[in-house]
Amino acid sequence: MWRYWRRPSMPIRLRTRRVHQRRQYKSYEALKEDFKEWLRKEVKLVSLFLGTGLTAIFIYAYRDDSPVRQMQYILAEATVASKQGDKYRARQLTQRAYAIAGSVSDREPHLYELAFSIAAQFEAAEQFEQAKKFYHEAMTHVPYAKNASKNAAMYRMITLDRIAECCHNMKDVKKAEIFYQRALDIYEKERGRGQHKKDQMDAEVCGIWFNYARLCIDSSDIPRSQSLLKIASKCVRENNLPQEKQVMISELFKQLQSPEI
Repeated sequence: MWRYWRRPSMPIRLRTRRVHQRRQYKSYEALKEDFKEWLRKEVKLVSLFLGTGLTAIFIYAYRDDSPVRQMQYILAEATVASKQGDKYRARQLTQRAYAIAGSVSDREPHLYELAFSIAAQFEAAEQFEQAKKFYHEAMTHVPYAKNASKNAAMYRMITLDRIAECCHNMKDVKKAEIFYQRALDIYEKERGRGQHKKDQMDAEVCGIWFNYARLCIDSSDIPRSQSLLKIASKCVRENNLPQEKQVMISELFKQLQSPEI
């Protein structure tokens, strides 16, 4: 689920003539806003993590003072806070639930989701250092996450993409490139094994190719960016993803072919 797909990132720095700068910037920002709604898992977590597994967490209904019941109450409060627009309180409450889950067991299956949710909320608040911290913590919980036997590689791939995006937003281009490449390495390895539904993995990796292309644009590596966008475009077609996504990639690609860049 592409993020966000994700929270808008730092403005792109295309080398354009001054007369074209405003047009290019506005167009790129519009594309980013549209891409925010792509199939990313994080959008659900940022806007309302809260639904992703609440039922599963609490099917065990223990006594009212049990850790599980406490988590239920706290996440219910977080849900309300998020719906009311109080993102800070929602994040604080999610962190409390995360602490409780960790006190039960360091292998609690919802620690990955909770850590990822906290990271995504920090990212939405543009607190990228904190977001990175919790994304890294989420990585440590992947082996024990729900459905890890089938989805561990995908969880790692998505989380590495988010770490890379945080590095990008912090203008740490070298680290961002490292994490994007690690995410893509996981994809290539798992695709070769054929252990995951290809369409699911490809739907996720399309977002990573797009993000990586943006990094290359900001690094003035236009040829590399064009190559990545071509791969993303092919992925969209082969996996029957929404046509509007193909249009958006194509529009950005056309901008990169402009002689003013």
